[in-house]
Amino acid sequence: MTVTSERAVGEHTVSGRRVRVVEITWRGQDGRSYDVEDAATGDTLTLDESFDAYPTPDQLADLVTEHDHTGGNEQP
Repeated sequence: MTVTSERAVGEHTVSGRRVRVVEITWRGQDGRSYDVEDAATGDTLTLDESFDAYPTPDQLADLVTEHDHTGGNEQP
């Protein structure tokens, strides 16, 4: 699939870290996807899968916690 647009649609502070929610649209696909980035570094926190809807506060907190525990790397 080809990305047709990406735009920041929100910023939140979670456990002292600023995160940015990015909306993604795809060519030939209805709907949108949402990725979450560290606002300071630009690192993508949604490494495994994008969200199909704007992430909830609990989902954002889980991503930050997971990223903090793994250093952004997936664990086997």
